[in-house]
Amino acid sequence: MKFFRIVIGPPLLSGAAAGQPSDPGARPGERGFTMLELVCVLALLALIMGLVMPGLSRAWKRERDRASLRQLAIALRTARSEAATRRQRVRLFLDLKNGQYRLEGSKQQGELSGMRLTEASLVWQDPFKRNGYIAFYADGCSSGGKLTLIDTAGRRHLLKVEVITGKVGLKAEEG
Repeated sequence: MKFFRIVIGPPLLSGAAAGQPSDPGARPGERGFTMLELVCVLALLALIMGLVMPGLSRAWKRERDRASLRQLAIALRTARSEAATRRQRVRLFLDLKNGQYRLEGSKQQGELSGMRLTEASLVWQDPFKRNGYIAFYADGCSSGGKLTLIDTAGRRHLLKVEVITGKVGLKAEEG
């Protein structure tokens, strides 16, 4: 069986300075990879990628879910800050059916992607508890609220707004 060599670039050393070639059938000074070596390396790379990619995909989804929760917490903290700065009530509206929220006076909407709501305690705008809000007031207090959400991995997250201080807390629950 005859092997073909793929030569990448010119040989660095030639003649006697190159020493003995690793393949006895190769001419002195000839360097490169056989097709078999190249196919083996590509097969190993494909195997490694096949093992690594599912883990990376799960990690990416988990981080996307966490980022979505952090964005909601940031929006709530922004509402609290705006209420204190403007010295007036500011609300964050939540559409639980569609998993969206928006700050009062803003057209930009946030989205709770990858999250499932299991429990909510808000000021409700409709009797079916699909739309509600959390209000923040100029003196630092709030209407309070609590959202319990489950991410795609099954982890529970609790987002809580204190009534007296208006403090926004986000934590992952165990179990």
